[in-house]
Amino acid sequence: MARTESSRWICYLGFAIVIICISEPAAFALSPMGPPASGLKQENFKIGADFSHSEIDLKFNDGEYFEYLDGWFDASGAEPDLKLNNVKINTVQVNLGYGVTDFFEVFLRLGGTNARFSGSDFWPSGEEFESNTDFAIGGGFKTTFYDEGRLKIGGLIQVGWSDLDGTIRPKEWPVADDTVQFDLTQVQIAAGPSYELTERVLIYGGPFLHFVRGDWEDVYNQIDPGTGGLLTTKTTWIVEEDSSFGVYIGTQMEIAENSSFMIEYQHTSAANAVGASMAVRF
Repeated sequence: MARTESSRWICYLGFAIVIICISEPAAFALSPMGPPASGLKQENFKIGADFSHSEIDLKFNDGEYFEYLDGWFDASGAEPDLKLNNVKINTVQVNLGYGVTDFFEVFLRLGGTNARFSGSDFWPSGEEFESNTDFAIGGGFKTTFYDEGRLKIGGLIQVGWSDLDGTIRPKEWPVADDTVQFDLTQVQIAAGPSYELTERVLIYGGPFLHFVRGDWEDVYNQIDPGTGGLLTTKTTWIVEEDSSFGVYIGTQMEIAENSSFMIEYQHTSAANAVGASMAVRF
């Protein structure tokens, strides 16, 4: 009994340390979180499929540009801070979970993601960007703080990484050769209750924090009108979230023995997301 209680406090301490030590968090798409408390028994496994669709506003700060003429450095300078609105992101991933104890589980996500947007401070004439479908990986843990009757209270932290690249076809520029690359990471931190309405239906939700850090690089090639040479312009920004605090709500339903379906909604003042998941426990 004493060992179990000690393990519980170690998990609580680890949860607090991770929150305190995250000094450079990053996030892109809002990923499904599910019930904030652990849902696996000790040494049990879970495999499932997660899907999310989100729309998010991003801030671009500390911008710089560099120009190269026929491969030789030509000029550099600062770029103004910008904002990119309504970036649409779709993510599909396999979710693998493991119950370390009855009140602590870890999970890993592997899959793909893409993004698209149209019009912005970058391209006011309405150009559209759609990335390739690129690899995305993530993971995290959940822990249960309180478990009594039909009520559980817990917390989770999940992190995700993705690199997105694509090409923009400008409508008004003389050369359609504009390559964009996102290098982004995500952190979501949530806590709240889960309550069993029936043996098969669970509702959950609570507040969460959503952070964005990343790098944007835009490389554009054109013919220099003065020299006739190849002028390459590279612009870079640091990407951050426009708002970090939000709330989410969802429901989880048992559709068969040891099988469940989950759907949830997440909202911050700068983002909205819908997530769904199907999973089997064994």
